[in-house]
Amino acid sequence: MRLFSSIFSALLLSVAFAAADTTTVKPADSTATDSAAKVSATEPTTTDSIGREAPSRMTDAKKHAVWIKLEGDVEPAMFEFCARAIDDALKENPDYIVFEINTFGGRLDAAFDIVDTIMAVKGPETIALVKKKAISAGSLIALACKKLYMLEATTIGDCAPIVQGGDGTPQIVGEKIQSPLRAKFRNLAQRNGYPELLSSSFVTPELEILELTAKLDKGKKTERDTVLIIEGEKYTVLDSAAKAFWGAPKILVKEGELLTMTDKEAQELGFSKGTFKDRAEFETSLAIESRSEVETTLGEDIASAIAAIAGILLILGFGALYIEFKTPGFGLFGIIGIILIGIVFLGQFAPQLDGYIPAILLVAGIALFLVEIFVMPGTFLFGVGGIACMILALALSFSPSEIPEYIPESIETTFDATPWLFGLLYMLCCAAIALVFPIAASKYLIPLLPEGWTPMLKTDLENAASPTESVQEIHVGDVGVAKTFLRPVGQASFTMSDGSTKLFDVQTHGEIIEAGSPVKVEAVQEGHIWVGLVNP
Repeated sequence: MRLFSSIFSALLLSVAFAAADTTTVKPADSTATDSAAKVSATEPTTTDSIGREAPSRMTDAKKHAVWIKLEGDVEPAMFEFCARAIDDALKENPDYIVFEINTFGGRLDAAFDIVDTIMAVKGPETIALVKKKAISAGSLIALACKKLYMLEATTIGDCAPIVQGGDGTPQIVGEKIQSPLRAKFRNLAQRNGYPELLSSSFVTPELEILELTAKLDKGKKTERDTVLIIEGEKYTVLDSAAKAFWGAPKILVKEGELLTMTDKEAQELGFSKGTFKDRAEFETSLAIESRSEVETTLGEDIASAIAAIAGILLILGFGALYIEFKTPGFGLFGIIGIILIGIVFLGQFAPQLDGYIPAILLVAGIALFLVEIFVMPGTFLFGVGGIACMILALALSFSPSEIPEYIPESIETTFDATPWLFGLLYMLCCAAIALVFPIAASKYLIPLLPEGWTPMLKTDLENAASPTESVQEIHVGDVGVAKTFLRPVGQASFTMSDGSTKLFDVQTHGEIIEAGSPVKVEAVQEGHIWVGLVNP
């Protein structure tokens, strides 16, 4: 009679908690072995009398899978790639779309966009495979898939939204942000069959989760265990008889902590369907015979790289603009600040401009050269940047597919260097032509043009003097006037001993001096005149 009363009380508690949607019932022996999990992954399953999945022994058909790697920070560039990759994957009509996840998280808005995109997939089964970690927004993306698998020694969880506090330390945001995020986790749990209450503990540190276990005996043989997962607040209001029936609770998530699980724990708690040593074992388990992988484009790689250092670029850019505002005129720091900030904002459009990147780099290289010649002569910074942009544009314009078909294929190895060798040869030939052609044209072709049509000056050099000889008239301490902006190179006029005024090319030690300012010669070295601003 006492046993019947205890069983009846337990069933009443289970019904009450289920009606409140705060419990999860699972068999106590739900800790499946790896081999059992792998069998269930490859075979259609049925459900036994207590809710456990049992594989039906049917012959598996060979499957085709498309792999999509989601690595690095979760940000808009990752969403752009994910949306494009899913569209490309659906064209292959695969059985599975496998998202290989390895991320510490990132922006919540980008994560929501990725989740909505994955949930909208119709047809193939979406699978998340945690490669190393799916933390924060990464766990949200993982639960958006219909099934979750993990490799050995991986982790998942901890999705509390945080912001940077006034003292620089991260702080968990309030209920206004936590509430819709919790609702999103509940929606994913209900849709894909993950433990709903435990999913909420990814977000809310105030939530304590307990596991209660009661053994229902039939004579001397244990028939089965009843397991109840409940909030800590619900357990405290149980009466003494109910607490005695359930026994001492097991704490799954402590109050003040967020749920973060290893691969084994995720499998025990009903999130992961199985743990595997590597990708090959995972594919074997799911009977994947053919596979393909969606690669990132150059534009997407550039966007991700810029997003990774966007904070540093903005700090440097605004710092350069601040220095520019503190110095007279407009010069080097202003240009650097505009370029750095422009890279951050224009980098967001890199995926859409993927096919035009070589042309953009070529134009940028030419623009930097013009800045070096007409705006900031003598700095060499923009000249070097222009050369780098043009070399990069040349390299990106080369494609291994342009190699002629008559070239014999190399012996198959782990890495075929033939395309890269031809690419290097292609770049060297272009560089040689770019170097030799102007010299040859200036020496043999341009002099043949009629008078007035040649761009070259036909100056008589008989009376020309070298820069070293011309600056001998200048001495340290001479005072003159800057005739052009010195950024840091320009021209200044000095009065000679005979009373005449001459212009000389001068340069500062990095200081920018406005035209009309008095300058004083600080050093004369190897034909260079170094000047500084005369103190008022």
